[in-house]
Amino acid sequence: MHYAPRLVTLPAAPRTTGLLPTLKAQFDLWRLRSNTRRQLALLDSRTLVDLGLSPADQQAEAAKWFWQG
Repeated sequence: MHYAPRLVTLPAAPRTTGLLPTLKAQFDLWRLRSNTRRQLALLDSRTLVDLGLSPADQQAEAAKWFWQG
């Protein structure tokens, strides 16, 4: 299986005040982290070298929970 990594950008901070926009922004960030870490766990060693990451870096980041920064 060949995997083509995508450029990931973080969602912008909410521009409106209030509970619902703030919660939505937080859930969006958590979902992005979860998806990104899941994709990171699938990368092969050649791609990790291209990114400047070691297998230990990959494992450490992929093992984090979605709420961990």
